[in-house]
Amino acid sequence: MDPSSVLEETTQDVSNLQAEFKYILEEIRSTDLKFYENKKKYLQRDSQIHKFIKQHGSLTENSKEGELQEKIAKDLDICRDLQNDKCILANTALFLVTKHLNKLMKNIQILEEDGQLAPLDDEKETESGGEASRESSVLSAVSERKRRATPAGATNKKRRRTERASSRNRDYTPVSGVSDTNFDLQDYNDDLFSGYNQAEEDDKQPYCFCQSVSFGEMVACDGPNCKYEWFHYGCVNLKEPPKGAWYCPECRQELANSRLKKRRYRF
Repeated sequence: MDPSSVLEETTQDVSNLQAEFKYILEEIRSTDLKFYENKKKYLQRDSQIHKFIKQHGSLTENSKEGELQEKIAKDLDICRDLQNDKCILANTALFLVTKHLNKLMKNIQILEEDGQLAPLDDEKETESGGEASRESSVLSAVSERKRRATPAGATNKKRRRTERASSRNRDYTPVSGVSDTNFDLQDYNDDLFSGYNQAEEDDKQPYCFCQSVSFGEMVACDGPNCKYEWFHYGCVNLKEPPKGAWYCPECRQELANSRLKKRRYRF
């Protein structure tokens, strides 16, 4: 073993990292798409429950609520499993880098013990002198290796490279589009979070007297014809969820007027 062989072996080992990382990122992206699809499902089911409460009041029993809650729980379990899968994929990428780095450091240690490279501690003391010594030893070894290279040696190296590539192909099967050498990480991130941003932009409807979008703690009015539907706690002076049916000031006034008219009718 000499510095040039370590350099060549390391270069060959990491040559497939780009394809492996593209495969892992594609898998993470695919998992994210599944995650947001299930998130959309449980948000829609949760919206159905809230819509029923707005239309019929919180005291009216919803015959479908139990079934919807069960489906929401399953969707949340699927989302949790998908998040765990993403963590495993990310750890796989970390493992690949760590494996190659540990192998390189081990080979460097062997070269130092054989006296072919200056130890790291000595290099720190001599600073630029040690660095120049190491660089010159690597370059001279590479030159020497090129001078004494033979067709047989080239054949052996080609065979080792082919075996290593075939081994990786068995372990990794990139999905469609992974082999694209112009893979853009920024485009991947934009696509990845587009679903999340879209979900945030879906509900832009104004609510409450303040005519602002939904945020923080809100309460639904049980008035069947309420034009605001939902209210922020602070706008209606609430600090905790109301018990029983709750009506906004306008709906309370409308109910009072309706009752007054009924009483006048009786007399």
